Amino acid sequence: MKLLVGYTADQRGAEAIELASALVAGTRDASLRIAIVLPAATPFNAVYPGGDHGFSSILSDQVDRWAAQALALVPEGIATSVVARSVPSVAEGLIALGEEFGAHGIVLGGRKRHRAGFFSPGAIANALLHSSPMAVFMSSPASLATLRAAGGKITRLTAFVGDRPGAREVIGLSARIAAACGLPLRVATLVSHMDLADPRLELDDHLAQTRSYLQELTGSLGLEAVVEVVSGRGLDEAAAQLSWQDGDLALLGSARLAAPRRLFIGPKAQRILGQLNVPMGVIPTLEAAS
Repeated sequence: MKLLVGYTADQRGAEAIELASALVAGTRDASLRIAIVLPAATPFNAVYPGGDHGFSSILSDQVDRWAAQALALVPEGIATSVVARSVPSVAEGLIALGEEFGAHGIVLGGRKRHRAGFFSPGAIANALLHSSPMAVFMSSPASLATLRAAGGKITRLTAFVGDRPGAREVIGLSARIAAACGLPLRVATLVSHMDLADPRLELDDHLAQTRSYLQELTGSLGLEAVVEVVSGRGLDEAAAQLSWQDGDLALLGSARLAAPRRLFIGPKAQRILGQLNVPMGVIPTLEAAS
C-alpha cells in the first residue's frame, strides 16, 4: 500500500505519520511519501529519498529540519520519501502529489475541538472530503490513543453502510483494503428512529430486514464479515450503541451523488465522523449513482 502523508511540523503531523505507518505496515510494497506543502511563493519543488541528507543546498535549513524530523518518525521497514512543494492550495497540492505518487490514499492528522475529544475536520481535511479522487484517512489524539493501546497496529476494519444502492461498492472496496492489511471486516449500519414513520411498529422489522440484506450482500461478495445493525433516537445515539476495540479503523463511503471516483462526504457521514473516537477514512465512489 502506498500513502501520501500531509505533514506539518507539529503534533498533527506526527499523528498523521503514526496513522499512515500503521496502515501500511505489513502490506505489499508498503511505502509512504511525506508531503511538506509550502506557500506558492516558496521556490522549493523536489523529492528526497529517506536517508538522503544531501538536500540542504536546495531546501532551506528549516524545511531540511522538518524533513529529517518527519523521516525519523517512520518505523524501520517502510520505504519513505519526503517531497517539498510550493502550492497555491494545500488541498489541491496534496491531491496532485498523491496522484504523482500513485497513492491509495491521503493521511492527515486531526484536530481535537470537542471536550470529549471527538474528531472535527479542519479546512484542509474538509476540502479533501469534498474533492479527493482517493481515500482520505484521518486521526485525532483520542483516536490514536486506541491505536497505541493495540501496540500501534490496526486490528479490525469497520465499514459503515446504509441500505441503499452504493453499499455493495463500499463493502467491496473496504474488503479489499481489509484483505491488503490482513484485517477482519465488520459491516455496520446505524438506524435513526427519526427515519421511520412509526418506530414503535416498524423498528424491529426494519432492523431485521437491514441485517438480512447486509448478510446476503456480504455473502454474495464471498466475504466473511460480521454484520451489526444498531439503532437510536438519532444518529448520535445510534453511534453510541456501537462497540469498538483497540486498533479499530472506521471507513465510510461518499454520498451517492458524488462524481465517479471522487470523494463527496454527505451530511449523514459527516455526522458519524464527529462521533467516532477511532482512526477513520472516507473512500471515493467507484461508479456513477444510478
